[in-house]
Amino acid sequence: MFTATNNSRHVLTMLSHLLLTAVLLSFSLPAAAGALYMKHGQSRNFHFTGDLDTIFISDPRVADYKVVNNKNIIVYAKNTGTTDLIVYGRNNTVLLKHSISVDPFLSDINQRVARLFPGNSIEVTRFMGGATAADKVVYIINGSVTDEESMDAIYQLVGSIVNSSGGEEKDNKSANKRVVDSKINTDLIEKKKYANVINKMQLVASNQVNVHLTVVEVSKTFTDALGIDWSSLTLSSIVNGGASINNPGTFNLLGFKGGFDAKNISTVINAIQNDSVARIMAQPNLTVLSGETADFLVGGEIPILSKNSDNEGTTVTYKEYGIKLSIAAKVEKKSKIKLSLSNEISSISGAYSFNAYSIPTLTTRRSSSTIELADGDSFAIGGLLTEKDYETLGKVPFIGDIPILGALARNSNTQREKTELVIFATVNLVKPVASNRDIVLPEYNKTSNNKLFFNVGVDKGTRENRLSKDTDKFLSYGGFSQ
Repeated sequence: MFTATNNSRHVLTMLSHLLLTAVLLSFSLPAAAGALYMKHGQSRNFHFTGDLDTIFISDPRVADYKVVNNKNIIVYAKNTGTTDLIVYGRNNTVLLKHSISVDPFLSDINQRVARLFPGNSIEVTRFMGGATAADKVVYIINGSVTDEESMDAIYQLVGSIVNSSGGEEKDNKSANKRVVDSKINTDLIEKKKYANVINKMQLVASNQVNVHLTVVEVSKTFTDALGIDWSSLTLSSIVNGGASINNPGTFNLLGFKGGFDAKNISTVINAIQNDSVARIMAQPNLTVLSGETADFLVGGEIPILSKNSDNEGTTVTYKEYGIKLSIAAKVEKKSKIKLSLSNEISSISGAYSFNAYSIPTLTTRRSSSTIELADGDSFAIGGLLTEKDYETLGKVPFIGDIPILGALARNSNTQREKTELVIFATVNLVKPVASNRDIVLPEYNKTSNNKLFFNVGVDKGTRENRLSKDTDKFLSYGGFSQ
């Protein structure tokens, strides 16, 4: 019984020695160079299997060391900065080579990034522009990420930590300035920028977004005409077109020999209402890298004259008009796509005089939206209305001015034109076609006019079937695979 107890104690002692050896070996580092991040006042113990010979540290003001014995040293941080540590063994063998960065943030940043964003290979390093800690310090984020949402989150995390004590933020209002009359929401593309944080992260695979847009203008015209349109009548219809006064369905006006029957009256007394008509104004197909913008313009430019500040001379600037579209797209997790769309429809509506020049004026309809969609989803934007009213009055001279009775000689017309701009969009994630795949264009073999005219040698069914197959093949391989 006593022997068993001694054996148990012996086993426990052996296990404890093995565990201690494993812990000490965990600090035994290879000769390969590595990075070590430490805070002010922090220390690290290093154990080596071989005997130590020479220890070199490049800047003792940043970090220094203490020799414990011939196999252990302690390195401790002193001031903010970067230094190199090299440990040599016997026969000048390099046992340890480290770049030590003493910084209040780096250690916490790298640990937090590794914990919050597993699966991403990210390292944050520190670069100092001068020799002292008072010089400008820049933090560089290197590595690869799986999606853009993680990239943005890592950047914002690093920026918020290193600037927690009132760091420098960079104004980003000038971003994407190339967008035409941009009302686009660039916040979904670029968040808050930090001047002391450099983003060198890269996506494992870049995303591309295809946006198919259809711009439709719906025109609704309401016409209300009431009265007698005397311009549609001729003297022959008044004098000779009528029948006898005694015939049913006719009447005589002002003693004319002829009269008006019900058929004639229906042609001159109006009550008209028109419905709506739609037309497609543009169908752009835009493809952008995730996080970028794209523009589309169909129209022209008009010169705008303005006086200089000293009232001497005139400056000419050009204003774009027509159909303008700007999009910004960003792919989030789970193939969700954030899309910002800015559209503008403008047309020349009139003119004004300026220094003997006739300067055109523009009528503009503009909207801006930011939405989130899944791959393949569609949406519609409407509500851009334009309304115009027209009123006309036609009458027989003198007779039409007589009160009450003159109503028989007048014709009033009210017309209201209302147009609405509607935009339909479909969003897809796309990728380029591989170079080893052929892009096939649809073929069309024109039938001669003689065959069509005499209907000889025309196999309509075969030709339509071939065109349909070519078109399907073109759509499945043409440019993108979806």
